[in-house]
Amino acid sequence: MRITNTIIQNKAIHAMQHNLKGVVEAQTQASTGLKYSTFADDPHTQSEVMRNAGALRAIEQYQKNISDGTSRAALEDSILAQLGDVLSRARQVAIGESSSTATQQTRTAAKAEIDNLLEFVVGLGNTQYGDGYLFGGTFADVPPLSTSAPFYTTSQPPSGNHSTEISAGRIFKTTHNAGEVFLDTSALAALADLSASLGSGDVDGIKGALDDLISSHQSVQALVGDIGARINQLDTVKASFDSLRISLSIYQSDLSEIDQEEAFTKLMARQTTYQAAMLATSRVMGMTLVDYLR
Repeated sequence: MRITNTIIQNKAIHAMQHNLKGVVEAQTQASTGLKYSTFADDPHTQSEVMRNAGALRAIEQYQKNISDGTSRAALEDSILAQLGDVLSRARQVAIGESSSTATQQTRTAAKAEIDNLLEFVVGLGNTQYGDGYLFGGTFADVPPLSTSAPFYTTSQPPSGNHSTEISAGRIFKTTHNAGEVFLDTSALAALADLSASLGSGDVDGIKGALDDLISSHQSVQALVGDIGARINQLDTVKASFDSLRISLSIYQSDLSEIDQEEAFTKLMARQTTYQAAMLATSRVMGMTLVDYLR
């Protein structure tokens, strides 16, 4: 095969372009910290990067949902604690005013206190969270409770619950509705009955309201236990996602990122190779038969 100067020049240029491409690639890796700049560099790995990135985005959304659910549940837990305190105080009032030492004057003063407690409890039931009402259930855009029987503002008792997706296909109920907390426990009804009995001086009615308050308090405590269990579930799922997110982030880094020290070492090596190729090419390209015929 006849080797001409053109062949030598073309091969030299091709080798230089190849080396230059390597320098550019190493320079890009060093400057961006990424192993690949385009999908075509390694389609299989890049596909895995995209799938992993999608999983990380899903985890991020689930973590936001869990955080919001935890905030809602924690707020309900605080409100249930306050409701329990109110019922305990109302019990004390009922016990005192059902005794033989109570008078209509003390009962009138006690009624004023119970009326204030009733308004306070309705305020708890109408607690806002974000743009809606925490215990609104299906009708979260309107206050769910009022101070007069039947104590709800909508055409029917509050129903439905706020829920959120905390993992793939897992819908989680974050809070109870006003019906479950304030109506089903008879908390509002017991306070209203106590107020009416105090106003009329009905001792038997006061004793009956006392029994209802004791039952209501027990029901509220059951809800406290339930919401505590929900918070624990959310904490467990959050911890699981925190661990998974760390693992996937490390995997994502291994797939797409390059060690900076390695990148700069590669860049220096390819620059040296390119410089050597340029030097060798310049010498070969400058050689002709005339140089040996002089």
